Formats: sequence, structure tokens, C-alpha cells
Amino acid sequence: MAGSTGCCNAPSSTEFSTMNPFRKRLHRLVAALTFSLAAAGAHAQAELPRLPVTVFGAPSQSVWIPSLIQHLGLDRKHGFELVVTQKPSKVAYTDFATGNDPVCYCAAIAAVARFKQQGADITLLWNIFNFETDVVVRDPALKSLEQLRGKTLQTDTITGSWALSRWFLQARGLDESTLTIQSTSARGAGALAELQLGRVDALLVNPTESAAAVAQGRGELHAIPVFDQTVWQQVSGTDFVPSITLGVASSWIEDPANQDLARRFYAANREAAAFIREQPAEAARLVAQDSRLDPESMESVLRRYRDLIRIEPLRRHLDTVALLTQKLLPEGGQLPRPLTDAELDTFVSTFDPEM
Repeated sequence: MAGSTGCCNAPSSTEFSTMNPFRKRLHRLVAALTFSLAAAGAHAQAELPRLPVTVFGAPSQSVWIPSLIQHLGLDRKHGFELVVTQKPSKVAYTDFATGNDPVCYCAAIAAVARFKQQGADITLLWNIFNFETDVVVRDPALKSLEQLRGKTLQTDTITGSWALSRWFLQARGLDESTLTIQSTSARGAGALAELQLGRVDALLVNPTESAAAVAQGRGELHAIPVFDQTVWQQVSGTDFVPSITLGVASSWIEDPANQDLARRFYAANREAAAFIREQPAEAARLVAQDSRLDPESMESVLRRYRDLIRIEPLRRHLDTVALLTQKLLPEGGQLPRPLTDAELDTFVSTFDPEM
């Protein structure tokens, strides 16, 4: 209606000119305050500290939690902006070991311990995933790992998952003398084609790849778990193996600003992990595309493997890391030598993200 001035409408120039001085000053004050608040909000949003992290290329479980943090806005909720870059395993590890990427969300203990021995300036802050891998096979007669004798197994031997898998295979009497190992960096469809065409007998893959392969095999493929809890309890006294961790450059975490950023990221990690446990279907819907899986397969993966997510400061599990890096992995040939006590002490950070 002509001449109307509601709460949400600015006065026209004619109306403004006819206002008394008090009302003019009031409108100017409100306008200035509104502008200041909007500018402050935009500035605060623009000034959020950025946290670039590297993950393995999908399909990899290292994608799940960073992707979910972004989709749920947990980074901004906790006062930072998460920037995620997917890279092939060899590139990701090279860039982490050389310091080009100071924050690695895919630092497998068994793999990056080698970098520590070689003088890399790295340390591990917290555990993300416990160890688990699967051997995917097409032959319905293959029901156990022991039946792989004389077969050809294809896997990515650059990863820490392979180093630990190799130890568990050796515990079953399988090594290079009884099993042909074919190394590849191929993921997803490329690796699956090798199995379906009969060029290899088995694929050793991470949980995401396993679920995707079995789903795509439409009943022709099945998976055999590699982790043997009984064997592990006999040597460690624990029921799980810390495996995939958050690794950072030691010099990076020495900066108080980065320590604060790491604590914010840790809080977002814990919240995302709780969301996966409580709402796996919705979590799957959000991260399926980034993980290169259909939502149904993604949900199956999350439901099956959500107990593998164990986000805790790694220092709490120093004895287990010592067992891995000072005894089991060197004895199995996955490390050239045991970590020294001094190397171990700096390899597993004393930084507490919960303080």
C-alpha cells in the first residue's frame, strides 16, 4: 500500500525526507548496525583458518570422515575450513614424507614407519581406523586364506595395509614362496577386471573396495577377511590393531595455532564418527559419491565396518605401536629394522587433542 512502512521495508526517499530528525537518526543507526553485522559475519566466515588434508584416492576409507565433515558442516561448526585432496597412494605418501603435504589423513603405521627411519620429519597424532583388509576371490571353492597357496594375489604393495596383511598372511603360512604377489596401483574397476578376466586369482583390498567388488560381482565374488583376532590377541593381548592414523609434519604441530586447529579437527572427527554409528544410511547418502560407491553399497560398507572407526590419541596405544614397529613388522620383513626407542617416542606424538 502506498506510503506503507513495514519492519522489513526501507523508507522511500519521500518518506525519509518527511521524517522528524529523531526517526532519521534512528534509521541511520539501524542501517549502519545492520551493515556492520553483515560485514563482520562475512569477515569472520572468510577468516576461518584453512586445514588442507591429503587422503588416498577413492575408493578408500580415508575419504569417509573428511567428506562427511564437509557435508555436515562440522568444520565450520568447530571454527575451521577443511580442504580435502585425494591422491594416489604413492603420490600421497611421497608428498607426506617430503613435507609437501604436512597433514596426511591416510598415514598407515606400517607404511610411514619406514619414512621415520629414513629421517622424515613426521609424527602421528591419533588413530582413525583399526586394521582390516579382505581377499576377494571368484572361485567358490576358496573359503580360507590357506587355500590361496599357489595362487596369484594382486594388491597395492606401497600401502601400510599390505604390510600388516602380509604379516597376517605369514601367520597362516603364506609368503612369496607359496603365493605369487602381483603389485598394482590400480583401484576399483581396473583391479576388479583383472580378477573377473581370470588374470589373477585374488585381490587384497581395503573394506570399501571389497564391498564394491562383491556388489559389482553380483553373486560371483566373495570376500575372505584377513584380520585374525585370535592370532592378534596371542601376540599383543589386545583385540584390535591401530592402523590408519592422522600423520603430520613434526614442525607443523609445534605451532600453537596448528595445535588449536588439530584439536578442532579432532572434535569434528569424533562427531562425524558418532554420526556414522548412529545414522549409517544418511552418512552413506552423503559420502557415497566422494567414495565412488552407490549409496546402497556405501551403507553396507559403513554398517559392516563402522566398528573399525576408533578415533583416539595414538599415544594411548604406544605399547601396541612398539610391538608393531619394533618386533612384528621387522621380523616379517615389512621394516628394514626395528624403530629405536628414540624414533618411536617421536613417531607417536605426545600431543593430546582432547586437552
